[in-house]
Amino acid sequence: MHIICIISSLHSGGAERVLSELANHWVASKHRVSIITFDNIDAEPFYPLDPKINLIQLVQNNSDPINFIMRVRRILKRIVCLRNTIKARNPDVILSFMDVTNINTLLAAIGLKVPVIVSERIHPAYSFMPKLYCILRIITYCFANVVVVQTKDMAAYFPKFIRHNIKVIPNYIKSHADISDKINNTSDVRNIIAIGRLCNQKGFDLLIQAFANIADNYPYIILTIYGTGSAREQLLLLIADLGLATRVFLPGTIQDIHNALLKADLFIFPSRYEGFPNALGEAMSVGLPVIASDCVGNVELVQDKHNGRLFPVGDIPKLASIMLELLEDPMQRIALVINAKKVVATYSRERILKLWDAIICI
Repeated sequence: MHIICIISSLHSGGAERVLSELANHWVASKHRVSIITFDNIDAEPFYPLDPKINLIQLVQNNSDPINFIMRVRRILKRIVCLRNTIKARNPDVILSFMDVTNINTLLAAIGLKVPVIVSERIHPAYSFMPKLYCILRIITYCFANVVVVQTKDMAAYFPKFIRHNIKVIPNYIKSHADISDKINNTSDVRNIIAIGRLCNQKGFDLLIQAFANIADNYPYIILTIYGTGSAREQLLLLIADLGLATRVFLPGTIQDIHNALLKADLFIFPSRYEGFPNALGEAMSVGLPVIASDCVGNVELVQDKHNGRLFPVGDIPKLASIMLELLEDPMQRIALVINAKKVVATYSRERILKLWDAIICI
């Protein structure tokens, strides 16, 4: 079977990681896989790809011009380019990731008689697309063979006439065998970690302000936020304004995020909204106590005071209060970690990949 996967780019990010891992899995299962992106020819994938995967970069990812007519022309050019690329490769099935890319893919595939599966990776209520795209999403999704979402709440967002084609497939969480040292760790918290794209969605400005509220009481604790994004400069200014330049660090992205998690003592995920929180799940799997906002997505994984702690979205004082509570209570941290490990079985790699395999073989 020839599977074509389509995504805007293969930079660092949760959607990019999932698509890369799916492509690697299908190649290992003896399928032929091509990945089409709109990125530049010299753009390197952030996540490892099997060399058998055919990577096609269409150089169509330039920002759309302000002029309306020029913008429409560029969008149409992108769709035509994508359609011609699909036709030339004659796939058995198409899988598209992310809202705008899904719309482009469905329009490009009209009349090609190829099954198209589209996957939403962020809760559509928070995707903040222009109104025209929101309308186009509803119209074009009617022509998708399957719409994949990550949570039941995301599925409920769509009209009833689309829901019959919706399948809920969460992301899998990697299992890590030997983490007994972290589970039984009663030593002081010294290294707090967060991971995600540096953007408003992830709420790292809230975390930095909460950390400022407790920093004077714990001069030995540092906060490291891994990721890149458009809010980096804004976050650096906030760090400087709060006098935390020697306590809060933004080192960018790293390939071995697992090793960074193993060196941490506490994980915090302050998102304003989520699809399915990959980084949060992996932190739980490696034996880290976690604090997360109670947004959609996070609550799929975290039950407050059972396997992690939750705080209301945007509530800086409450976040700081829970941080203080966990810093002072090592036994609570251990209890949370023991229960958090059970999440991995629910979202095992084998189970989730079987769900994807069943959808691809429509």
